Amino acid sequence: MARSRQASKAEDVEMDMTPMLDVVFILLIFFIVTAVFVKEPGVDINKPLWTQDLNAEKPSIMVAVANDNQIWINKKIVPLAGVSTVLEKMKAENPKAEGVIQGDQLAKIGTVLDVQDIFLSIGIPVKVSIDQ
Repeated sequence: MARSRQASKAEDVEMDMTPMLDVVFILLIFFIVTAVFVKEPGVDINKPLWTQDLNAEKPSIMVAVANDNQIWINKKIVPLAGVSTVLEKMKAENPKAEGVIQGDQLAKIGTVLDVQDIFLSIGIPVKVSIDQ
């Protein structure tokens, strides 16, 4: 008789999954909130296969030079004459800013170098990336 009571108690045991689901949802919320958001320059760049990877680990300022020599900063096209003003404002917001210039493989190297000279004249360390 004692065995039948123990067997019926064992059959009635159910696993409650609610606490585990609560923990999973809390972890999901934690990872979403702490995720790093990457700044994109606003244009896709076609990069050649032959150069080194020069991307900064955590670039603060991303500038792209498209294949038609348009300069993109914060998803907006900026004329070469206005790049200096935009970069000075961005440096004022973040004095320890680092920059990366992403050049399209069909962009004129002169435009990329002009943007690099603007970075250096303002005092922002910059790396140029023309790779794939």
